[in-house]
Amino acid sequence: MESPGIVDEIMVTSRYRTESMMDVPDSITAFTLDDIERYRIERINRVASLTPNLRFSDDQEVGVSTLVIRGVRQNRGTGQPPVSFRVDGVNATNNLLTTQELFDVERVEVVRGPQGALYGRNAIGGAILITNNAPTPAPEYRARFSAAQGEDFILSASASGPVTDTLMYRAAVRLQDREGQLKNAYLDDQYVDFKESAAGRARLLFAPTERLSVDLRGEYTNQEGGSGYFMPASEGVLPLPPPDPPIFFGNPVFEIQSNVIGESFVEFWEGSAKIDYDTGFGTLTSITSYTDVDSGNDQDLDQTLVDAINIVVIDESQTFAQELRLASNGDEKFDWMAGLYLFDQDRFRSLATTFLGTPVPPAAQDLKLRNYAAFGNLDIELVEDLELTLAFRYDVEKPEDTTQGRSETFSELQPKASLAYYFNEDSLGYVTIGKGFRAGGFNNLAPGSNFEAGFDSETLISYEAGFKNTAAGGRVRTSLSLFYIDYTDQQYFLFDQTGTQANINVPKSEILGGELEVTATPIESLDVNFGLALTDSEIKEYDDVPGVLVPAEDIIGSKVPGAPVWTLNLGLQQSWALPRSLDLVGRIDWEHRGKTYWTLDNLDTQEAYDLVNLSLGLDEERWEVRLFVNNLLDEQYIEWFFAARFIGLPADIAWPSRPRQVGMELSLRF
Repeated sequence: MESPGIVDEIMVTSRYRTESMMDVPDSITAFTLDDIERYRIERINRVASLTPNLRFSDDQEVGVSTLVIRGVRQNRGTGQPPVSFRVDGVNATNNLLTTQELFDVERVEVVRGPQGALYGRNAIGGAILITNNAPTPAPEYRARFSAAQGEDFILSASASGPVTDTLMYRAAVRLQDREGQLKNAYLDDQYVDFKESAAGRARLLFAPTERLSVDLRGEYTNQEGGSGYFMPASEGVLPLPPPDPPIFFGNPVFEIQSNVIGESFVEFWEGSAKIDYDTGFGTLTSITSYTDVDSGNDQDLDQTLVDAINIVVIDESQTFAQELRLASNGDEKFDWMAGLYLFDQDRFRSLATTFLGTPVPPAAQDLKLRNYAAFGNLDIELVEDLELTLAFRYDVEKPEDTTQGRSETFSELQPKASLAYYFNEDSLGYVTIGKGFRAGGFNNLAPGSNFEAGFDSETLISYEAGFKNTAAGGRVRTSLSLFYIDYTDQQYFLFDQTGTQANINVPKSEILGGELEVTATPIESLDVNFGLALTDSEIKEYDDVPGVLVPAEDIIGSKVPGAPVWTLNLGLQQSWALPRSLDLVGRIDWEHRGKTYWTLDNLDTQEAYDLVNLSLGLDEERWEVRLFVNNLLDEQYIEWFFAARFIGLPADIAWPSRPRQVGMELSLRF
């Protein structure tokens, strides 16, 4: 019998200091470099499949996604994501950036619950923190190539090393070329989910003294791919034979059958400078960033065989952000942090619609967005093993629509308090109450749209209790959390027959849930991970909204759409030692996603389904080759859905999932 192993301790920086994940009084799921490689994490959708109460769906086109965390939703159009999405400490300034490829990554942290005090704008539901591999003092080279069904080829590489005794560099690139797997049944089975992408990152780390470091980073990404490859999902709209059984209740699903192959693109570049200086009193940190994003899509909105409704959307933004904070160096009894934040964005959006071949005057929108904030955090050890955390953030956000001459000011104080008790070095219990905030804004209305011109800010109060434990001599790690959310003016995204993408408000709702995560190494060669999430919710109040055709009485009492009622994930990884310092590594991941409500009246649902991924690899210190199968059972399900009865479209429309994919991957390390 093999001797028991120990679960690797995961160090996180979610409180701006390095500490064990099991010592942080927050609900956190984190992935180390080894985890990222074993789980094949290349985008946030894979992170979501392994994280309780996090859902990430690709839909409509490159750069567009829907993210839901504990029932808090992503808003498209001019809305904002429900989390603070940070890469190397720099806050993503555009919701399109949440779909960027993950390559040369050291660590991913998902922090659930409001995190405005520490992570700022849009952290109403939590924070996703991406830490890329840093420059190294010794030369390091990595390369990875994969090939899979759909003629899906990916090549990534990185190089790192010293330039001088005080200057180090790191450079990384990623290229992808995919023909696709989803076909248009009307256009001779042409592929609609094609994709080409190129991304590169360069980084310099200058440390002239022990007290000063300067981290300079530049990144460029260009993605091009299909757009609007959704399916009509209503009776009577040129139906093709549906699957057996139908994928979701009440709406048989048909094939992609439009007369147009849509196209889309996202291009962005970002430069940032992070400066840390140890003053002796505390560490002063300055983060300066500039981001330029261009995106567009051309798609067939009606998804029929005639040119009924076609839209072209252009979205451009330029953003400057500056964060300045001072944090104590830590004496274990009293830790503090205070800071200021400035956000300045110019954004242009244009929506051009064609009805039955006749162009409609485009709806253009010039937006200016300014955000100013002050924030702070205080950790106090009241008595031995009892820690109190007090935090706050005060945001002032000023959106201005210069095209229509509209402006608003949204402001909110977001306090947070947490009490943590360390029963012993292996067990932690905590309770937390925090307020989350996401500012309102303006909808870009096309001619003929009935939606309101703007939407209000949303707030929530989150109550959470949690327990963390490391047991069996370090072989088992368990985290449990329970939460209740009191939601006011929750923002909800819709679009209508004019192509308008709009956000509305749901006045009052409640969300209740919990998460359980277990990681274990029962024997040295076997790793097990388990996650369970439960979510229950109810819309308590709703007022009739212009542009929404379903009456309020059909919505009040429904569940909040978008989040599965429950999810479960289980992973097993077994390794076998072979001669010549080789290891054979097999892995299986099973994910169960429970029932999901798509619409505010809950009439359309995605029933429960299961996803299974497999991999088998041969590892050596400097190389690894692996065979993998994604979606082994070839499960068909819906990524996202919109109902015609809400907004007057010709048919319900749904974004299909991708089928089973078999591939091979080769990794090299020098």
